[in-house]
Amino acid sequence: MLKRFAYHGVTVSDLDRSVAFYRDVLDMKVEKTYEVAGGYLAQATGLPGAHAKIAVLNFTDTFGDHLVKLFQYLAPQGKKRFEARLNDVGASHFDICTNDVRQLYEQLLAKGARFISPPVVPMPQRPHRSFAFMLDPDGMVIEIHLDTPHHAHIISDQDRSLDFYQNTLGMKLWRINDIFGPGISEGAGIQEAHKLASHLILDTEEFIELFYWVHPKGKQHSDMRLCDVGCSYVAFEVDSVQGSYEELRAKGVKLLSPPVREQVGEATIVYLVDPDGYPFELRSADAPV
Repeated sequence: MLKRFAYHGVTVSDLDRSVAFYRDVLDMKVEKTYEVAGGYLAQATGLPGAHAKIAVLNFTDTFGDHLVKLFQYLAPQGKKRFEARLNDVGASHFDICTNDVRQLYEQLLAKGARFISPPVVPMPQRPHRSFAFMLDPDGMVIEIHLDTPHHAHIISDQDRSLDFYQNTLGMKLWRINDIFGPGISEGAGIQEAHKLASHLILDTEEFIELFYWVHPKGKQHSDMRLCDVGCSYVAFEVDSVQGSYEELRAKGVKLLSPPVREQVGEATIVYLVDPDGYPFELRSADAPV
C-alpha cells in the first residue's frame, strides 16, 4: 500500500520561531509558506473550523531530499505545551542523517541548538552507530545519527503495533534490537533505559522505528490531536488514496475523514490513526471518487 515517505509534519506553537530554527540552525530551505482556513484542512483533519499557517522546508542541500511541514494551528486551540519524554506513548520524532555525528553535533551546538546529551553509542556491538537527540523550540525531539532517514513512535503494545504495521499497512519487519545500558540511558536522558526497537521498512528501504519501552514505562499521551503542539506524523505516497481508504475502512482502521482534495499541492489526502493514536497522512495524485 505504502510507496514512499512524502514528508514529516510537525505542529508548532510559533511558526516564525520554528521556521527560524529549522532554517538558520538546521540549514533547511524554505520552499513556501501559506495559510489555510477551513476547506480541505478542516475536512481532512476532522477539526471543524481548522485554520493553520504552514511552512514547507527541505533538507535538499544538506541531508538529502527530506521535506518537513510545520503547522501552527490558529484554530481550534490545541494543547500548547509539549511535555512528553522519549519513553512516553504519544511521543514521536524524526531524524536527520550525517556521516559524522560528532562533527554535526558540534556545528549545531555552536548555533545554539539544545541537546539531551552529547553523542553516545547505544549498543557496544554497533560502535559506529552513534546518535544524539536535539530539541526544537517546542521541545520536540530530532535525532541526528548514522542511518537511513526514519520516523520513530513510542508504542504501548509491541505485538499489536507489529500486527498493524505489517498486516494492515503492509510494511516489512526488518529487525528488532534489544537496547539497554549506559549509552541509551545517557542519550535519552532516562535512567536504567531498556527498550525494544522494531524497524519496519518500505520497498524503498525507508523505515519506521517502533520503540517499546521495557523500562521505565512512560505516560500515555494517546489523546493528541493534529492541532496539538508536539503532534508529529509522517505522510506516505500511495498509488490511490481512494483505494487505500476503502481497504483500510474494510479492515476497521480509524480514519479521520473520507478522501479530500488538497487545495495546495493538488493531491488527494486522508488521515488514518494507528492503535496508539498516531496519525498518518496518505496522499496520491488521483482525484477522490
